[in-house]
Amino acid sequence: MSDARWKDEETIWTGSVGEAVRRLDRACVMVAAPMGIMGYRAILSALDSAPRWQQAAMSDRREVTTDELTILAYRVTARRAGAEDYHALVSSTWLQRGEDWKLVQHQQTPL
Repeated sequence: MSDARWKDEETIWTGSVGEAVRRLDRACVMVAAPMGIMGYRAILSALDSAPRWQQAAMSDRREVTTDELTILAYRVTARRAGAEDYHALVSSTWLQRGEDWKLVQHQQTPL
């Protein structure tokens, strides 16, 4: 299991906007309700406008890893101040770009 990718995944949820953006590939596509299908610029806008999650508990973790690609799938219960818990099924695809790993795909299905 790739502990580093799981840590990167948690940073997408709970890290600062700057930390999350550093992990995004410019070709990244995210699919999330109610925002829909978002490219890089829309993702940046969404990160800037929404409060950050304080906690993201990931369970039922699954992972597929090759030399240059990691796919993560899991259930998440995420919490942010003043809001109800958010429950979703999630998948993310991470691609190695040189020495860095970048998020190229992220999808959430709310439960």
